Amino acid sequence: MMKIKRIAVLLFICCLVLPMNVFAADTSASSGAALIQWSRQAVAVDSSASTFSVNIVMGKHNPFSSLEFGVKLDGNIQINSIKYNAAISGSKVSDTISNGTHYFGFFDTTNHYNGDFTVCTITFNYAGNSPAAATIVETNVTTVTAAGGADKESLTPGNTVQITRSAATGSTGGTTGGGTGTTTDTGTGTSTESGSSSAQTDNGRYLLAVDDMTALTALENGTKDAQGVTTAVIQVKQDDIGDAQEIAVQLPYLILNSSEHRSIRVETPYGTVIIPDHVIQASQLGSASTLTLVISKVDASVLPSSAQQQIGSRPVIDLSFELDGKPITWSNDDAPVTVMLPYSPTDAERNDPNGILAAYIDGSGNVQIVPSGRYHAEAGTVIFQATHFSTYGVVTAVKTFEDIATSWARKDIEALAVRGIITGTSATRFAPGADITRADFTKLLVGVLGKHAVVSGDGFADVPANAYYYDAVMTAKALGLASGSGNNEFRPKASVTRQDMMVLLERAFTASGHPLTEKAALTSYKDAKQVSAYAQESVSKLIASGIISGSDGKLRPLDHLTRAEAAKVLHLLYEQLY
Repeated sequence: MMKIKRIAVLLFICCLVLPMNVFAADTSASSGAALIQWSRQAVAVDSSASTFSVNIVMGKHNPFSSLEFGVKLDGNIQINSIKYNAAISGSKVSDTISNGTHYFGFFDTTNHYNGDFTVCTITFNYAGNSPAAATIVETNVTTVTAAGGADKESLTPGNTVQITRSAATGSTGGTTGGGTGTTTDTGTGTSTESGSSSAQTDNGRYLLAVDDMTALTALENGTKDAQGVTTAVIQVKQDDIGDAQEIAVQLPYLILNSSEHRSIRVETPYGTVIIPDHVIQASQLGSASTLTLVISKVDASVLPSSAQQQIGSRPVIDLSFELDGKPITWSNDDAPVTVMLPYSPTDAERNDPNGILAAYIDGSGNVQIVPSGRYHAEAGTVIFQATHFSTYGVVTAVKTFEDIATSWARKDIEALAVRGIITGTSATRFAPGADITRADFTKLLVGVLGKHAVVSGDGFADVPANAYYYDAVMTAKALGLASGSGNNEFRPKASVTRQDMMVLLERAFTASGHPLTEKAALTSYKDAKQVSAYAQESVSKLIASGIISGSDGKLRPLDHLTRAEAAKVLHLLYEQLY
């Protein structure tokens, strides 16, 4: 148990003032090695430096009021200062020494904190060249109970940071706030000291090494979107890179290896990449501590001739990841990376923006369209989702059918067809007025979502494993989109009713992480009573979102969905998602 008498006394006084009961009995001690950590396990201090800084980082925890640390020092180091996170509003207690252990922390009278943040930055004095170490030997986490008492959780993390002397020298940049998060804006140079980021250019490669403190500060100052994802921004400017053709941004992986939904937005002159949490699968990550994003500008003249003809003078980049500085082959269907390529279309391309696409060069040198890629005029970028890294570029293409020239859904059909999401009944015909089957609509819906779920359990009795729609139907089942029609049957060849389409579409928004929440009354529609009970909520949400509006005051819930109508609603979903 810890002996932090000053903190205990202050907490006791607060309990008397509120008034509260004194501490309840301590909970049984546990390790806490995964909960309380140093931001790095090793620090190499420059030969000319006499100080270095390292952070104490806390993982996710139930709400608590106070945190107390005991740190034991070995070797020729001393604590110079302790700077707490600005989010900590409680009273701080200065460093005291007892039995060779430094005790410090903060306390509050309410459970303000949930962990998962940088608690403090400790600056140490370091003299000589001998190795040294600092170990978090004790931690107390105190929670104010509903009854007015306090529960104290005693931990023994035992995490150590090793300190050595290096011969590295250089200068560093800094951190400034702005935009939608915190921007790391550095000049050239190199540094091994923690508490700052370093950048250098070597053989046409610009490397920005973002340290733990900078990354965590950026994350703490980031913005949270409607899906609860907090995004931090790291920025590399044109003035930083000079004439470098390759940009590498090294990140501490701890900020992406969290139970919280997070992402890091890396902005560069060659493109912007948004990296989601857990982008690297655990089996591939191993014990690696840094993830480096590499963006290389590609000269189109080095591409295969067929790719050169399709890409022309449009931008091309190569994307890759490195773990602890070593290149890896990356793919992850469950954690796609968002890529944004700056692009200025020609006047002709602006007239048909649906034909501006993203593509990658496959192993055979062929151009493959990325279904999620499309041009966003307001941002001047082509944005797409990448589930693997390769050489990517901007291309244009057109796909149409001879029987849709007068169709009201022509633009929707063409936009999906050119991306390979929807196909015709033949190479030249689409049959826009024909009914669409449950199997075909489900296949198209899963195609728009870009999902491929791991299926477990039994399938549907009437969906054979060799059917062209088997994978799509099983993915839809795994995602909760399709539950069948009873008797363990899916009825794949049956036509889709409009109300069934609305149920599937509303569930698709939820499966994609964009659930519809608002509802609208159905009473204004003449045939509202025809909507089945199981479909009413989905129909209500789609009307409220503006995706479904009906025609002539009717919803036509029992009518069969045509292929043209399917293309229209799927294109609306596509534009909402991408």
